[in-house]
Order: sequence, then C-alpha cells, then structure tokens
Amino acid sequence: MRTRLAAVAALTLVALAGCSTPAPVATPTAAAPASSPSATPEPEAAVPSELVVRGAGVELYDTDGTLVGSFIWADETEAALEVLELAFGPAPAPGLNLGDGTHYADYETYDFEGLLYFSAIDLGKPRNEYFLPATVQVDAAQIGEVSIRTVDGLRVGGSGADVRSLSPALDYPHAQGIAYLLDPVDPARVSDPEDATDMVAAVVGEADRVVRLIAPYPSRSFV
Repeated sequence: MRTRLAAVAALTLVALAGCSTPAPVATPTAAAPASSPSATPEPEAAVPSELVVRGAGVELYDTDGTLVGSFIWADETEAALEVLELAFGPAPAPGLNLGDGTHYADYETYDFEGLLYFSAIDLGKPRNEYFLPATVQVDAAQIGEVSIRTVDGLRVGGSGADVRSLSPALDYPHAQGIAYLLDPVDPARVSDPEDATDMVAAVVGEADRVVRLIAPYPSRSFV
C-alpha cells in the first residue's frame, strides 16, 4: 500500500511540474536613438542693391532697404573699400593721382568702372583734420546689380530739370557743365564766407542731363 501511495505521489509531482508555465525571459529593449538638435538655418547673406552718395559719406542698402555698410570721408581706406567691395566686388589695384603740392594731397585711386574712389595719402596729420580726406566720382547710374543715387534720388543720366526742382543751395561752373550742390552736412554753413560744409554735386552737362556725381564737394573753394 505504501508503495502505491509513493508511486501516486511521484506521478502527481511530475504532472504538476509539466503543467507549470516558465517565467518569461525579458528581452532587451533597443534604446531609442538620441534626437539631434534641429539645425539652425544660416542667415541669408545680404544682397547689395543701392549705393547712396551723401555729403557726409556713402551708405549701402540691401534689397530689403536695410543698411548693410557705410563710411564717412575721414574713415581709413580699408573701411571704405570694405563697403565698396561688398557693393561692386574686389577692388582694383590702386592708381595714383598727384596733388598740386600745396592745397591738394596725393590720392590713391580705385576705379570700380563707374565709380572712382580717391583716398588721400601721406597727409602728415590725422585724416579727420584734412578738408578732403577722400572723395568719390560717379559716372554711372548702376554698376552690376547695384544702382547709385543721391539721397534726393538723383542719378547719372537724370534730367537737369529734376536737379533744379530741388532748389540747389549753390551752383558752380564745372568743366563738364554746371555743378549743382545739394545735401549739405551742415546747412547753416552753406553760405559762410569763412568756412564750408561738405555737399554733393550733381554735374549737369550736355542735353541737360546729369553726367557726374561728386562727393564731397565743399560749399566754398579752399584754393
């Protein structure tokens, strides 16, 4: 009898063992890839569109009308060329324009084929103490994609009537016609016989057309 009970017990243990469900084995979960920060788009480079020649200096604007560069006449040559190169591309090798040995200094000249930039050299004094440290001469209404005008909207090729309609404060004879002076830095000094202020000259020549812009143009001669 004991033998039968032991055998039954053994069979019951084997049956229970066969019916038990093994614990599931955990499978490793693949790590989610780390999210990379979204790349910040590079700001678009300014596209120069318009160069404005003023009595005080030069301003460069992009296609949105935002000022992207400027210089005044007493700025160092490198600063002025940085603006002009942004507008027109690499500067050409400089030329030399000799002064008269008394009133006018020698000038390095940079010809952008439509705009000449003159920068005084060997002054023997700070640039801001010389009456004409730099000047530009404009002979084109546009260079490449950049148009050139005065603050009053005058351009080479425009009409003399448009110039005169602005009631220029002064006008002087010029080798190419008549130089009408506008945009004074200090309007109170325009008629001062002892002093002068820088202005912009719109030179009106043949066919009553603007043939050149010059800045700065002193309101009175120092010669």
